Amino acid sequence: MLILGQDPGNPILIWPEFSWTPVISGAIFLVLLFTVIYLLQRYLRRQNRLALEYRAKIVSKLQLHHFNSKDTNLFHTFLDHVDNSDLKRLAEDPSWYRKYFLPEFLQFLAEQSNLPAWKDILIVHALDHLIEDHKATAKNFITAILETDSEERFPALLGIQELDENALNRAIRARIYTKKVGATFSLTRYERMQILVPDESKQWLKSEAILLSQEGTNLTLQIKTTPELDDKKTEEWAEAPKTSPAGPAHSGTIPEEYTNSLTQILEYSGLNPGVCEEITRLVTAYKEHPGLIRRRHRQEDYKILIRLYKVCFIKFRSQAAHVPKPVLLFIHFFFLDEGLVSAKRLQDLELAITTLKSSVNDRQYQEVKLSIHLLPDWLNLILAGKKNPSQNHFGQTYDQVQKSNLRWNQEAEAKNIMNKEYLLHILDWELENILYMGLLGVSLNPNFAYPILSEDQFYGATESNLTFPDKILSNAERVLKIDKSIFHREVSVISHTDPSKTDEYRKEFFADCILLPYSGNRGVLWQETSVGNQDYSRLLFPVVMTENATLVVTKTLGEFRWETERTLRGRKWKDPIPASLTSEYYSYLENFQKNPHLTVEAKKRIEQQWVKVGKNIKDMFSIDYAYWILLEAEGKPRLNRAVREILNQFVPIQIKM
Repeated sequence: MLILGQDPGNPILIWPEFSWTPVISGAIFLVLLFTVIYLLQRYLRRQNRLALEYRAKIVSKLQLHHFNSKDTNLFHTFLDHVDNSDLKRLAEDPSWYRKYFLPEFLQFLAEQSNLPAWKDILIVHALDHLIEDHKATAKNFITAILETDSEERFPALLGIQELDENALNRAIRARIYTKKVGATFSLTRYERMQILVPDESKQWLKSEAILLSQEGTNLTLQIKTTPELDDKKTEEWAEAPKTSPAGPAHSGTIPEEYTNSLTQILEYSGLNPGVCEEITRLVTAYKEHPGLIRRRHRQEDYKILIRLYKVCFIKFRSQAAHVPKPVLLFIHFFFLDEGLVSAKRLQDLELAITTLKSSVNDRQYQEVKLSIHLLPDWLNLILAGKKNPSQNHFGQTYDQVQKSNLRWNQEAEAKNIMNKEYLLHILDWELENILYMGLLGVSLNPNFAYPILSEDQFYGATESNLTFPDKILSNAERVLKIDKSIFHREVSVISHTDPSKTDEYRKEFFADCILLPYSGNRGVLWQETSVGNQDYSRLLFPVVMTENATLVVTKTLGEFRWETERTLRGRKWKDPIPASLTSEYYSYLENFQKNPHLTVEAKKRIEQQWVKVGKNIKDMFSIDYAYWILLEAEGKPRLNRAVREILNQFVPIQIKM
């Protein structure tokens, strides 16, 4: 009514006069927007086209047809990480190889590949002889391996043209490349090391050198001996022959019982034809493009292979008498196709099964509280109820997950080891956690981990690659001689007589070591205790180990020492009172930058190592622990003053002079 009563000469709503200005402005804005989008797309298409052209030029220079498929994939993965400006430089600069490609590629191999250090050098050594463009730049450095007295090996570039008598007593610049989740290079001044260089026929020449100075990854060395042939390294570090998509060299010598191995395994499994076809497709693709398949692995691929393992294991468990040889190798090494492994390797692996089984029960190391289990034997213990199912990667037990999945009107699953359905559930659980997550755990770079056994997972003699139980036990015994309390802890419990007091007693902590049927380069602490059996931890090791076993076992026992201690302390593992190994080491890492007893160089090394291990305190401790056991106990200083004081307090040693 108020509106109707308004003066008609002063209306409330006034329609604006029409104007073309906003229409034109909007049209101009849209034109400009679409023009920018078009130009941007055109620019990106051009950049992508140029990148592909640059990449094609670089790949043609690399002559990748001379390398194994697995190694070829490393080059493509490296180029994926290079931006367009660097691709252009690599494609067009006459000195592209030595000036830009080689230093960055060595860094990539050290951080990303699962290869041993000497294999990195052989790849680069092969490149050096294939590529002509590097002749545009003077050959002012060579590739080599630096080996310390702890048998750690680091790829390096040495600032000399040749390693010969002319290099004696000269001060030589060097740059080292350290592996991911490995220790940083750390030697004291004038300490000796070995320099290993491959010759034209890939035989390894050895010289001794001393360290004059170090600044980060840059070293100054002095060569002390003339190079001489190292027959042991030449035998151990022998490359596998280059394979074709059809299979390894000398495929005609494959024993008759291994003919059509995959078909034999699939027939033994009894899986339906659809699943068998999928597995066959997967193995065929792996044979043709092993590097690419590893890089693009899918969870579904792993699970279908684990399903094959499950059905073969069930039949193998009940009918162990007449098992085809390919099935035996599949159960113990995840072997699937004779076209992926040489005849000599097959024979070695077949003989190794007997040795592995017999040495598992070796009673030579009575004081070492470790039990070694091949995976089939471990699964039998689980199914027999002698061991509890493992925890998953979230630290949950089988029972906990089952209870969380129950609805209000459901009853908990009956624990009956005579019930077939219950046993199958337990087996599924254990295989998913041990086989799937274990594969990723025993590889420094999970992106290049894959379960199928192939020739390129071995380096040198078969025996030197296999993790025989005595390798674990002998190295554990070495640790036990120094860290006498590694399997013992002081435990506090509430007194039965007086609830206000606590009683102290020593308790033994054992561990189960499970050998997974994979190739890998590290051990891993899977769980620190087992619910229902508080004494046992679980350690995983690959049955084919491509790293130094002494270092791997010692670092893994360092993880065991740390986690067992931390579990005992519970939430108070960081509390400074009372002082403990975990609280003191945690305080050291929290405050090392302010520590007046550490030099600037020591602080820089700690920071580098801390970043390398992804700021994971357990990995950091395991490296320091390995140095303490393997070197400091021998009177060879490696650690800084702060860590040495902590470890000497809780793991005292008698230094051998």
